[in-house]
Amino acid sequence: MSIIENDPEGDPRGRRLAKNRANLLAEALGVAHSLGVLLRRANFDETLCDELLKSIVRQEAIELQRAHGRIESRNRFKRGVPYSLLEGRPVSNLYVDESGRSNPGYIPGLGFFSLGAVALTEEEADTYCDRSDEIKMRFFGNTQLTFHEPNMRNRAGEFYFGNNEHEQGAFDDAIAGLIEETDFVAFGVGIRKQAFAKEFAEAGLDPYLPSDVYVIAISMMLERYVDFLANSPEKRMGRLTFEGQGAKEDAYHQLEYARLLIEGTQWVSDKGFRQWLETGLRFTPKRGSHPTELADMLSRDLFEWTRDDCESSPKWWELFSRKMYCRGDGRMGKFGVKVFPDSDIREAIELHRRGCGADL
Repeated sequence: MSIIENDPEGDPRGRRLAKNRANLLAEALGVAHSLGVLLRRANFDETLCDELLKSIVRQEAIELQRAHGRIESRNRFKRGVPYSLLEGRPVSNLYVDESGRSNPGYIPGLGFFSLGAVALTEEEADTYCDRSDEIKMRFFGNTQLTFHEPNMRNRAGEFYFGNNEHEQGAFDDAIAGLIEETDFVAFGVGIRKQAFAKEFAEAGLDPYLPSDVYVIAISMMLERYVDFLANSPEKRMGRLTFEGQGAKEDAYHQLEYARLLIEGTQWVSDKGFRQWLETGLRFTPKRGSHPTELADMLSRDLFEWTRDDCESSPKWWELFSRKMYCRGDGRMGKFGVKVFPDSDIREAIELHRRGCGADL
């Protein structure tokens, strides 16, 4: 139950009613979309149905704004400096990994895609590597191994430990301690691919929304990361490092990142991104100890949480949840993790955000 619903003065601003209307409109959107599919199959003129769909989308956005307050300006992150590198700001490193497949085609068990990321200072990144090396020397006798999901939770390969349950438990405790002791801020985006295709891509309802699953995920994640950078006490410049996947894949990531800094998004301007993010990506192979190991674990947990309609608690989820970025009520880009689309699972998402400290 939200703060609004607990307000002893009732609902003087009508926010609870607006929230209820937004939820009903979200359900109506699904019904209207189904109507459009039936009309297409019947070779019937869809013009009126398309207008209805667009009207519902516009009204839902209005009701959401009434329910959650004023939407902040798209240019809110701009600084009065023509070229950010001239400031010489210290660096915030964002290490990114993914889980699932971003291609639009449906594959059983892979109807979801997630990006997970952790933000660390350079000093804390070095400290993480030292701690990770200590664990690897203790359990494997070398530091060349890489912590990798889902092998870790499935006890596959080196993580089988000869089926020694005591050793397996000790290793899990060591990883839990590594996550708890490392000072990082967590970010991520989970995409429900089938729901996205049905509610947005096929209907073409939002002209600002990219049609590519990966582009949506990186855009939404960086909107939240920039909010974190702009509202942190120490102003840092964001530097992104991805796990390398191959020359072509890395080039594609670089292309979409550059496009984001040139064009911006519906919620953050291009200049807002350029003021807070370095203009190129970095890549690292999956080898040895590196903070991308944390991003790998987070992206897998986020994939499973998204797949389970945000109601489960994957292996490391509670530990990562304690470190998720949260500002104020956590709405409109002020919470580090976003699941999209979310119209039918908002209650579960808001319950999780409240548990992470959002003032809902």
